[in-house]
Amino acid sequence: MRKIAWTLTLILILVTLALSKLQAPEFAAAQETIPPSILMISPREGQALLGVEIIEGKIRGDGFRSGAVRFSYAGGSSRDRTWFYIADIEPEVQDSAQTSFRIEWDTTQLTDGNYDVRIVAEYEGGSAIFELIPGLRVRNYSPVETPTPAPIQEGITQEATLPASSTSQPRSTPTPLPPNPAVVASGQLYSTLRISAIAVAGLFFLGMIYWYFKQRMD
Repeated sequence: MRKIAWTLTLILILVTLALSKLQAPEFAAAQETIPPSILMISPREGQALLGVEIIEGKIRGDGFRSGAVRFSYAGGSSRDRTWFYIADIEPEVQDSAQTSFRIEWDTTQLTDGNYDVRIVAEYEGGSAIFELIPGLRVRNYSPVETPTPAPIQEGITQEATLPASSTSQPRSTPTPLPPNPAVVASGQLYSTLRISAIAVAGLFFLGMIYWYFKQRMD
């Protein structure tokens, strides 16, 4: 009798383990590698600046080490120009794949004119990228030119587009968040219920066999 009981118990354990492995969801998703990129929020190319302006954006990518914000007079090659210090950017959290920055730039210390701002991001291994915001118009002491909008043609709908800016990497776009691996689809839920019902029926059947042999042995 004990031998039969141990055999049935072992069968129950094996069936339970097999069903649990079949229905175990894959919660461990592969870690996504985020490529280096710089996303600028403000200012935009050609924008007029007055007083204290905000330089805001995000630096993305694994292994970000440090960044810097510089400005220069507009025009000419970016490599041949002198770039003046505005601020440094440090990672918000160690090993973080995204760092947001918000820097105040006092333009009243500059003479009116056109300037370029460059954000440089350095990564582990010595690699670096930059984002250039060209043609910023500092107009603290002179009238601000009002840009003339282009005429809208009939039958054509204009779409809002962000002005392009020079960069050593392709223009960055927000990366969609990966799907939540913990979300259970309706099909998976029905499959779970079906297999659970089969497991309960199997356990009940084994219990009946156990009870039958127990009655006979008694």
